[in-house]
Amino acid sequence: MTPGPDPDGRARGASAESDEEGRDRGRKAGGDERAGPDARDTREEAAGASSDRGTDAGSTPDSGDADAEQTIPLKTLAVLNWLGDRGVTGVEARLNDVLDDELTATTEQVKVGYAEQRTVPGQFVAADRAGARVLLSEPLVGNVLVVFPMASANKAAALMLRRAVEDLSSVSTEMGRDALTELCNMMANGFVDEWATLFDTTIDTGSPVAVQDPERTLVARILKQYGVGLFIRSRLHIPEHDVNATIYVFPGRQEFVTKLSGVGLEVIDS
Repeated sequence: MTPGPDPDGRARGASAESDEEGRDRGRKAGGDERAGPDARDTREEAAGASSDRGTDAGSTPDSGDADAEQTIPLKTLAVLNWLGDRGVTGVEARLNDVLDDELTATTEQVKVGYAEQRTVPGQFVAADRAGARVLLSEPLVGNVLVVFPMASANKAAALMLRRAVEDLSSVSTEMGRDALTELCNMMANGFVDEWATLFDTTIDTGSPVAVQDPERTLVARILKQYGVGLFIRSRLHIPEHDVNATIYVFPGRQEFVTKLSGVGLEVIDS
């Protein structure tokens, strides 16, 4: 039940972005997950994206050769890392609401970095990812990208469908993709809702757009829209179901970065 694109290239409620139509149509939820197990993705990421280092409060953003004006103060890095962790708490709350489980979503790594078209191949993996992209509008314009390794995508879609479908082997590719897209939408909204509360503002989100492509392709597609280059990445692990996911936030305007940079260290202890 790999969430691949429809034959006509559309997902229910949103247009699919994959150019490889009908990919992995025969795979069922909970069934054969040979097309990209998480362990293989992890090995590829370690070998093929060595520049994709984690960033903590004591380091500078990973950027290859970032321009001087892109430097972020250490206190701001600490806040951005904290915001990544804070967003995960909102994701965990949404997952518990949707899946009706006592889940624990652990943050494996929060990273603050810069990316440009020319640096994407060295910063993001070539392995396929499935998930959804959610547009952010005023006042914090940008994109949230929620993606799963293919094995985890199957498991996540199955979790969404297990209370509605008795026989998961009968689930179609379209149904599986729609379930995963909706889950990604809930995760993205749970993440940014935590920020909206912090900033005391409303962050409007658009309809989720189903995506399936190599991670670097998905990121390059988003970067074509914006010139900011900053991103915040939170990697999640749901140990109860051995599901891994990654949430990227890409600010679309400098005002977004300025807003984030204006948060003081005192918020971490509040």
